[in-house]
Amino acid sequence: MKRILLLLVLQNFAANRAPSQSFTVHDLVNLSNTSSKNIGQFMTKHGFVSNSSNPGIDTMAASFIPKTKGRKSYSGPQRSVDLYQQHDSRYFILHTSSLPEYLDGQQRLIKSRFVYDNKREISKEPSMLFQKGNISIEATKEVQDSITRYSFKLKEKKIPDSIVYAEDLLQFDSHEFLVTYFGEKNVKKDMYYFSEKELQKCTVLFSGTTHQAVFVWGDENNLNNLSYILVSNVLPTKESVKNNPLIGDNEWKFQNGIHPGMPIRDLLRLNEMDFDIYGNKSDLALMVKPGLNGRINFKKTAIMLSCNDCYESKLLDQPEVSALDIAKANLPMRVFDIILYP
Repeated sequence: MKRILLLLVLQNFAANRAPSQSFTVHDLVNLSNTSSKNIGQFMTKHGFVSNSSNPGIDTMAASFIPKTKGRKSYSGPQRSVDLYQQHDSRYFILHTSSLPEYLDGQQRLIKSRFVYDNKREISKEPSMLFQKGNISIEATKEVQDSITRYSFKLKEKKIPDSIVYAEDLLQFDSHEFLVTYFGEKNVKKDMYYFSEKELQKCTVLFSGTTHQAVFVWGDENNLNNLSYILVSNVLPTKESVKNNPLIGDNEWKFQNGIHPGMPIRDLLRLNEMDFDIYGNKSDLALMVKPGLNGRINFKKTAIMLSCNDCYESKLLDQPEVSALDIAKANLPMRVFDIILYP
């Protein structure tokens, strides 16, 4: 009987005790899976209260700190959680003053099969990136006023509803995100040729098909931070050069109507205005000069042209040449590569 009474007392104590104020990386991931209307309830359950809030129609910004009971001051590790929304991404940031919590958080991410640069020693790095699907988490430690602070910044990208145009591919900012959406069999790691001797890690989507595209990353170690996307019939990658797949014309549609193989005359009609092309006396020979003159933004959509038997043309023997003059001369110039910039 006494044992039963003791159990009842313990159960009652557990039911009425103050909410826990611990908050782990695992909780941060769960928070990102919580709908906006339930975030306050989630944080209250974990012993946090709102410190500031600035809700908007298209944005969300809030900050949470540990709840204190009565006049008692919180004596544990200094923690706070911030969240906001920007464009097509939501951000959730956990701040802590505890080194053990920071190191434990990174190990939790590894155990949860987040991808990271395993060649680096995480305990000694000032910043590490962990990725899984449409989620990336940047673990950072920094010193401010002789005090070391730690944080986990979770970025959750919106998953596209559909992919119709090549420009829609710009939504994918990592190799992991591509794998999650298109499937592992359609997304391959490769090496991109910047020159004959300079190679960089890249990702190829639908290699050897009429919808192939190369993703070149700003961070090649984590295959993250998109620099640009190349759409072409012939890919300048190690596997493509080795296997030399024959696919015919690339069939990706572009919102501006451009496509690989398009004659220079059609490109002029599409742009509704003349534009310049770098000639043979330029290091960028046969590339459309970047600029915004006409319907096509050649800064965001770079065009590399090809031309059979054009290198001996006197018209091209100059730094720059008019596209209209090339069309009038009936040179067989066509769109070869299309590069999309974020």
